Amino acid sequence: MLRIVRPLISVGTVVVSLAACAQGTTLDRPADVSHGDAGSVGAGEAGPFGAIGHVGEGGSARDGSGWDPPPGSSAGPCSDVTHHIYLVSPYQELFSFHPADLELHRIGKLSCGDGRPFSMAVDRNGVAWIVDWNGSVIRVDIATGRCEVTPYEVEEGAPFRRFGMAFAADDGPDQETLYVRDAVYLDDADDVNPARTLGAFDRRSYAVHPLGQGAGDNADLTGTGDGRLFGFVKQAEASFVSEFDKLTGATLSQRALPGVTIGSSWAFATWGGDFWFFVTNDEDPLSSMVYRLDPDSQAPPELAMPVLLTAVIGAGVSTCAPTDVPH
Repeated sequence: MLRIVRPLISVGTVVVSLAACAQGTTLDRPADVSHGDAGSVGAGEAGPFGAIGHVGEGGSARDGSGWDPPPGSSAGPCSDVTHHIYLVSPYQELFSFHPADLELHRIGKLSCGDGRPFSMAVDRNGVAWIVDWNGSVIRVDIATGRCEVTPYEVEEGAPFRRFGMAFAADDGPDQETLYVRDAVYLDDADDVNPARTLGAFDRRSYAVHPLGQGAGDNADLTGTGDGRLFGFVKQAEASFVSEFDKLTGATLSQRALPGVTIGSSWAFATWGGDFWFFVTNDEDPLSSMVYRLDPDSQAPPELAMPVLLTAVIGAGVSTCAPTDVPH
């Protein structure tokens, strides 16, 4: 059984091997490290599909249908397809999740990577970035399904082999940075460091620049429209949402999430001003529970959907997503 242990901390840059070969159709060259503008969610009752995750025209959660992006313009800077939350299952299936009506849409099955996604982020150009359990990073055009394995590579046991990840807005217009937060799994439950290292992922050199540590064990990340960075943190038997300083990795605030129990996998995104939490249902590992939280309210998280018809291992939302619920 894998357990969490103390991370290895380094100063400077985690260098990657450029000898790794890309597979799949090559996408456009990624942009420089910079920043953008991400959204969140709205609180309320279960949606119009009887609180059961409706699967849209992309097919059922278990079929083998081809690539089918959600309706809207093709992927590009802040095109329509960048306005949703995207989810990846442990079985390499990509979904779009539409918070306004709680609809789940199956897009297709990933053809790149080692078959075991770990975490995901989506950039403002409609490209999903996914790290696998083996530490490789792939890029997927969410409109076409084209994918490639990037040159990013680190050794087993090195920092930033696996990480939570998210884009957050920068100060400049139309700019964003891909932030990653180290995740550690080994087999000594007594060797636990209750902190992890935050880094910036350089999308041109495929290197991670460590920024500093923040309190809390493994976490998934999400950014907000005003450029803030948050984590959905697992800490022993409890769960928290924490804000991290983007320059130092320090924990700026921490809020407990009563009633939200993290099991085998969890993911996190923002849309429309609120937080969305996706937690795999360990009694039915092919499904998840969805919670949402208004960060400006003192109310606890609400169970928005007791059954979402897929397990979720990663969630991503672009910095183009709405920061208020559209009317």
